[in-house]
Parts: sequence; C-alpha cells; structure tokens
Amino acid sequence: MTHRNTHVLVDVGLSYREISRRLTELGADPAAISAIVITHAHGDHTRGARLFSRRHAVPVYSTEGVRQEWAARDLAEWHALVPSQPLDLGALCFRPFIVPHDASGTVAFRIDTPEGGIGFATDIGAVTGQLVDLFAGCRVLVIESNHAVELLRVSPYDALTRSRIASARGHLSNEALAAFVRDHLGPSVRCLVLVHLSRVNNVPEIADLTCREALAACGRTDVEVVVTRQDRVAPTVDLGSWIPRSGTVSGLVQVGLPFTGARRGGPAETRR
Repeated sequence: MTHRNTHVLVDVGLSYREISRRLTELGADPAAISAIVITHAHGDHTRGARLFSRRHAVPVYSTEGVRQEWAARDLAEWHALVPSQPLDLGALCFRPFIVPHDASGTVAFRIDTPEGGIGFATDIGAVTGQLVDLFAGCRVLVIESNHAVELLRVSPYDALTRSRIASARGHLSNEALAAFVRDHLGPSVRCLVLVHLSRVNNVPEIADLTCREALAACGRTDVEVVVTRQDRVAPTVDLGSWIPRSGTVSGLVQVGLPFTGARRGGPAETRR
C-alpha cells in the first residue's frame, strides 16, 4: 500500500527474490519500503519477511502472539501491534483487530487514508461483528474468498484438513463472503478485492460469480470486483479515482475504473 512516500507491505508471503522481482516489475524500489505489517505467522504470509527486513532495514510490526509463534528473532526491527490501538505509518493509519483463525494473534485491519478507508482481511474463519462495524465505512475491501463449499467437500484433502478449513477458525468460503456482501456491505464500498483463493478448493471464475450474484441480489451495481491470483500481479486500486459529488451514494461517484497499471495482489494464497 502506498501513499506518496509511504510504502507498506502487508505480509511477505513470497520469497525475498520473488517479492523484489515483482516490486521492480511495478517500478517500485524494494529499498523504498517503509514498513512491513504481518497479519499472522503462517509461512504463506511470512516467508520472505525476515530477509526483506534485514536486507533493507525495514521495521516489522506484528502482534506479540504472531511474534511468539513465528519466532522471528533476526528482524531489523520489531514493533508490537496492539489490537484496537492505531498505528500511524505516514498518511496510512492501521487499526488492527483480532479475527478468528488457526494462528496466534491473527489480525485484520481497517486502514484509514486521506482518500478513504480500506478493509483488509485475508485469513478469517468467520465474519465478526467488529469486522462488520469497522469495514462498513470503507471504500475498498481486500477480503478472503478462499474456497467453494462444494469443492472443499470433494477435495483430495484429508477429512481433518477439510474440517479445519471449513471451521470458524479456518478460511472464509465464497458463500460466506457472499452472505457478508448481501447482509453487511457498507454503502461506501466501491471495490471488493478477493484474495487468498485456494488453488485446490476454488476456481477464480466461481469466486467472481458468487460475489457478483450477491451484489446483484442487493442491488449493488456500484461495486467493482477484482479477483487476485497468486501467480500474477493484480490491478492497482487507486482510491484517488473517486471524487465527492452530490446526489450519489455516500457522496461518491466512480470516475472510470479505480485501477491504474499493475500491482501485487494480497499475500500469497494458501494451498489449504
């Protein structure tokens, strides 16, 4: 995430070499990264963080629970993320809050920027009331759409793994995300970025269709859907592409598509 001279990586689930390659592909200098914030300790969210932090002297922020589970003692700097305590990184204000997942101290974020709020939740077993409240006023949501319920049911994974994924401390399904969209999507939201799609238990086209059907069911023709994939960069979501104008929902109107060029998507998706 970028605002002027502030450049923050949320998780570093790719190798140092691959994340550096992708940043360079986007015209971003890895040495210009201001901070790394970590949602949880699973390897698909931390793989390259140690080396990136040391190589470029980048501070890393995580909850104490994440730090203990990750056991990363060789970072350039570590700072504690305290749930419900804002973290100001330049013009980006991160508001971490605990979400249910099978890793210690897992957090999602509401990120306040001069152009509006961003909701960021990549690994959540269930939608909580706090998430609904914090995401209600956001303009962009980066949110998990991990698996299709039926594909998980017939998955080659063993029964224990399937049960863990489907549990309230596992991963959000396409169908659970659709229910959130129908019942709780805030009126200010203009873009849904679907992340953390399973390669085994999901298909991007199914995730996209399920989300769009939920939007149609609640009459939300004003929301764009972007489905990310692990093997490619996603379009840049530019909040500055919306400008206030009277007579529109929440006083906002979309000026063309809010995407410019290509940018790395969310954290590397799990294969679970």
